[in-house]
Amino acid sequence: MPEYTLARTAGTMLSPHVPRDTEHERYHPELETELQECLFCLRRNQMMFDLEVDTDLIEQRIYERQALLCRYRYLLAKARELGLHTVLAEYRPSAEG
Repeated sequence: MPEYTLARTAGTMLSPHVPRDTEHERYHPELETELQECLFCLRRNQMMFDLEVDTDLIEQRIYERQALLCRYRYLLAKARELGLHTVLAEYRPSAEG
């Protein structure tokens, strides 16, 4: 039986005889999960903003939305940097904030 040695390359353990799947290596499910969570929070924030009647809490929802939009832009930039091209058409936050 041949003895297989595993090569440790870029944080992965791959056999030297198996071709590298670079598309799989670029996939980051945790980034996709964070984007989905951020979009969920933006939708929830919008719903709560629409229901809010107290002026102080309305202001709080506005600040929360701004923070979520900053997080969303950060995650999108990180995805672009990694070369991920995920289209998230479910919800597109408005540019005016």
